[in-house]
Amino acid sequence: MIKSVLILCLVFSLSVRLMGQQSYGCENKALTKSLEEKLLGYAVGQPLDEKQFFSDDWSEAIVTLADGRIITGELLRYNGFLEKFIWLKKGTNQQIILNDELVVRVDLNSGKSTGTSNFERIKVKRWYDTDSVFVFLEVLTEGPVSLYAERKIADSQSSNEYFSDYLLYIKINNNPLSAIKPRKRDLLAALGTYKDEGKLALKKAKLSISKESDLIRAIKYLNKTIDFKK
Repeated sequence: MIKSVLILCLVFSLSVRLMGQQSYGCENKALTKSLEEKLLGYAVGQPLDEKQFFSDDWSEAIVTLADGRIITGELLRYNGFLEKFIWLKKGTNQQIILNDELVVRVDLNSGKSTGTSNFERIKVKRWYDTDSVFVFLEVLTEGPVSLYAERKIADSQSSNEYFSDYLLYIKINNNPLSAIKPRKRDLLAALGTYKDEGKLALKKAKLSISKESDLIRAIKYLNKTIDFKK
């Protein structure tokens, strides 16, 4: 129910025109511009629930736009419930839902030991979608074998609570992305013709896979030990 209301508000906000038009519901949803008139988005009427966000705090961001321009110094967070980046506008602390069609990449620097989280807008085919869609995926590791994560946040209809519902995707060379679970048998199956080489390499290195960090480590190892171009 919560998600339905929020999405309905977002849809209403997207219908508001740039100048001199009436706002329909969800308070003020007029199109908002940054001082440089580069970042575009839609203001929300009140702060979003903290539990909808992937990270605990706002991060300095490097935003790469579809036209090649780069914006730095703005504060962003990824809202996994809305599957949108939220911009905290300086001076007013207004939260702005970014128009993700204008963005191709977001690099978030938390300023902590966790370092930088890099997100790219990539087209994927999810099991519950009728067609491929563009979503922001966190880049976990890249190479001949690349791994990405969709930092999705879902809600419980019974308790109105939020929980992590992350989805992982693997890409072998230039093949399409495919969903994967953090399990050794899933990784080997995804390797296709490289399965036997992968099995021997993982066995030699004594690498087990039971969680996301294990999968990242295993893929990084395979990228260094197997020639995926042959």
